[in-house]
Order: sequence, then C-alpha cells, then structure tokens
Amino acid sequence: MYGPSRPTRISEILENLKNEIEGLTHEISLYKHQKDDYERKFQNQLAELNTIQQTLYDLERGQNKMKIHYEEEIRQLKRQLEQQNINASQRDLNSPSTFRSNSPAPPAQHNNNNNNINNNNNNNNNNNNMQRNTPTPTIPDKGQPKQRQRSGSGEFYQQPGLGPQQLNFQQLNLQQQQQQQQQQLQQQQGGGQSFPSLSPLDSNRHPKEMGNNMSGSMNMNSNNNNLNKKPDMEEVKEEDRRRHDTEMSEENGKEKGTDWLVGYNPSVQTNLNIDLLHNLQHNSVVCCVNFSNDGKYLATGCNRSAQIYDVESGKKVHAFVDESEKDGDLYIRSVCFSPDGNYLATGAEDKTVKVWDIHTKKIQHTFYGHELDIYSLDYSSDGRFIVSGSGDKKAKIWDIEKGKCAFTLGNEEVGPKNGVTSVAMSPDGRLVAAGSLDNIVRLWDAQTGYFLERYEGHLDSVYSVAFSPDGKSLASGSLDKSLKLWDLSGSRSRSRCRATFNGHKDFVLSVAFSPDGSWLISGSKDRSVQFWDPRNGTTHMMLQGHKNSVISVALSPKNNSHGVFATGSGDFRSRLWKYDS
Repeated sequence: MYGPSRPTRISEILENLKNEIEGLTHEISLYKHQKDDYERKFQNQLAELNTIQQTLYDLERGQNKMKIHYEEEIRQLKRQLEQQNINASQRDLNSPSTFRSNSPAPPAQHNNNNNNINNNNNNNNNNNNMQRNTPTPTIPDKGQPKQRQRSGSGEFYQQPGLGPQQLNFQQLNLQQQQQQQQQQLQQQQGGGQSFPSLSPLDSNRHPKEMGNNMSGSMNMNSNNNNLNKKPDMEEVKEEDRRRHDTEMSEENGKEKGTDWLVGYNPSVQTNLNIDLLHNLQHNSVVCCVNFSNDGKYLATGCNRSAQIYDVESGKKVHAFVDESEKDGDLYIRSVCFSPDGNYLATGAEDKTVKVWDIHTKKIQHTFYGHELDIYSLDYSSDGRFIVSGSGDKKAKIWDIEKGKCAFTLGNEEVGPKNGVTSVAMSPDGRLVAAGSLDNIVRLWDAQTGYFLERYEGHLDSVYSVAFSPDGKSLASGSLDKSLKLWDLSGSRSRSRCRATFNGHKDFVLSVAFSPDGSWLISGSKDRSVQFWDPRNGTTHMMLQGHKNSVISVALSPKNNSHGVFATGSGDFRSRLWKYDS
C-alpha cells in the first residue's frame, strides 16, 4: 500500500539536492568570474604603477646626469679662471694654487724640494703617455681627462732618515687632487690624450719600469710644507662632504712599513690592526683573488695563468695554464674554488668557463655559451652550479653535473643593457646578483631563473657585488667612487638602498664582506683598501699598500686568532694581510 510512494519521495529529494548543487555551482562560477575580473583590474593598476615608477626612475636618473654635467662644467670654468689669474699675477711657487697650474719650473734660487716635485711631475707625465694594453670592461669616456698623476710609490713612502710621520689624510687627499687638477690643465693646454676608455687599470707595466722614477718621487714626502697649504674653497667644500677625515699613521710591518701605510679615523674608536703577511709577485696585472672555503689557500688570476698559494707559508703550490691558447694575451678575470676545495673555476677572455681538477691540473669541464669576455664567477654553496657574468650582457647559471647551461639571466626587456661585470650567489644558493655597466644591480631567482628586482642609485658602472654572510644585505661598488648597501630582508618590492659609503677618490673596483659580517672592505683605483662598518657606514681604516689600482679584494672565510684578507693589483702583486679586531 505504501510501497510505490517511497521511491517517488526519494526522487524528489534527489531532484531538490541536484537543483541546490546546480545553484551553488552557478554562484561559485559567478564569484570566480568576479574574482578574475578584480584580479585583472588589479594587475592593470599594478602595471600602471610600475610604469609610473619607471618613469620617475628615468626622470631622476636624467636629472642626476644633468646635474653632474653642469657641476663639471662649473668646475672647469672655475679652474680656467684660476689659471688665468695665476698667469696674470705670476704667483710664487709657494702659492696654494701652484699645484693647480701649468707653471714653469721654479728658478734656481728656490729650494731643492720644489725642484724635485717638478722633476717627479715630468717623469710621471711621460709614464702616463705609455700605451695601456691591459684589457678590461669598456668604460664610457667621461669627456674630461681623469688620469691620475703617477708618482710611483713615493706619495706613501717614508723618506729615509725622517723618522715616523703623522700625515693628515685630508691633506694627503688634497695633494692628490691638486696633482690631478694640474695634470688636467696640462692636457688641456698641451693637447694631451683624454682618459682612455678601455680600463680602470693603470698601464700594464713591469714594476721595474715603474721604479725608474721612484727616487725623484720620494722627495715629495720630504716637503711637508706643501701638505700644509690652505686649499681653495672648492676643495674645502669637497672635503667637508667626507665623513671620514682620518689621520695617516705608519704601521711597522714585516717590511718595516716601508711601502705601505695605514690611516685610522680619529672620530671612531677601533681595535683594528693591520699587518702584511706575504707579498706574492706575478708576471702581469693581478685581476682577481679568492680564498678556498677552508681558508688555507688563495687563488689568483693574471695573464694566461691562475695560481694557488698556501696562505700560511705564502708559497705557490699550483699553477694552471691553458696551452690551447698560445698567442697573445689571455687574462684570467675571475677565479673561484669549489666548496670542497677540489676544483678551481676560471673565467677569461676566451669566453669560456673552465673547471680545473686541482690535484691533476687537468680541465674537468669547459662551458661554452658566452659571446664576449667573462668577468666574474661564483660557485653555489652546494657546489652543483656556477654563475658567470660576461661582457655580452648576460649572466649564466651552469649545471656542473649535467655539463650544460641551466639558465641564461638577462633579456632585452629586463636584462642588463651593457656588460655584466660582477656576479654573486647568495649563501643559501637561492639568489643571483649581478652588477652591470648600465649602473644597475639586478637580482634573479637562482632556482627558476626568474627576474626579481633591480636596484638603481649608482651614477656610473657597477663593478662589484657581494652578499652579506646572512644573505640579508647586498653590497655594490661603482665607478661613481661609492659603495651602496641594499636591504634584502623585507619585501623585495620595497627593497631600497640602506646606506651609501663615500670616501674613495677614484673608481671602486671590488667589495667583500668579512665572514662574520662586521666589516665591509673595498678596493679602489685610488690604490687604497678601506674597512667600513656596514651597520652605520663609517670607515675605520684606510690601507695604502699598492703602487697601482687595487682591482680585487677577498677575505678568508675562516678566522682563527686573526682574520686574513688578500688584495690583487695592477702593480703585478697580490698581497696577503692579517687583521685583528
């Protein structure tokens, strides 16, 4: 009696459930369409904001370039007016403006020290005209000559018999500026060549040639009266912008400090002490230095060869020469140890990355793919990948196990617009940073090859980048004579420059962090190495330890009783130093 109605009831219930499910499905579909529409609108607005932001960046960059151009023209006009006034009044050699003029040699009744200075200037001018054939990344011509008047090692040497000297760093910088300005005026009046557009390195000369004028240039330090001259207002304003007016004081090292000086910042307290460990002579410019992970060995790269030295003894233990290229120069621009210390990667002008087995001295891998010279290399922390930067505007990540390129970083849209001069991989292996000749630092995801961020702020080419040990900061050094510290700890879309370090007198060519992150050091074309506190941007110490540009700096990853760092220079030397802090 009741049997036939029960299936009907169940059918009705199922039909109702079906209708409800269809209704819910329809509502979900509507919500999904609304969500897609909102996301599309959001992406459009975000793209508009990015376009506005990029426009603001371009306007700011153009304004900065225009400002620098006008300031340079004003300085040139000031120098021309000063030169005309000097020639009209025929000032005495002891005038504060003498070093800024192209005045003739002093008459015989003037003191011998002033004669020695002019003799030294003549020798330096001859040396500056020598051909520069050390190949490096192309530097845009800056218009006005920027050649540094070369004074051998005399400008930092103690003259025998004078005893310890206390030289004011501000006065020493003033003397260098006056020498540069005199050289510029001589070139303007005498038709001298402008600053070469090939290299930040000084001319590729053997130290014996550089030493020919050393005796004359050493007399520059003997005339201490010249260091006490009152600068003109332009120089005073320039020095007022310096936050590290340090006083030079000599350190007694293993060579009694005869060819290196250390200057400390009197406005900060520091326990930092520097001493020379080893002097490593090479046959050409030393383009790069790098330590093994255990800190026991130092690798260097120069023309046609890479070398490995024992840090403790300073003795050369290995040399690597590629015999396949026998003609012409072949500079090794970058060297890097594998994390286990069994392999050494080299990047050179032959456009290849080579991985050497250190024990057999044989090439284990050769990676082809770059179209121009390779300037920089870095290993991943697990030893599986190598990142390389080249003048072809590309950075590449190489898979060592598979023997091929995993990712090419850089394209026409977001990639570098000029050569990549420096690359670094973060300590955790997740990020790759690259500095470029287009003044920009870029960041990629090392695991996917995706572009993440660009950091703008430098006014000239970026020549070096380095991650802090904790991976939360990135340092960069530039031809604008400054270092910048970029914050990576927050949202990357909000990452910005945390600090700018000013103090070098010439191009900043290399930067590196100490293993504990407490020091950031930099090497410059002004021949100095500076120790910076990355927490507040203060410089604690300046080391003058080379006769030419400091092209590369590196710190040992291991600190025992003291820290160790290395420098590579255009004076054909690499040096090992120890520091206590």
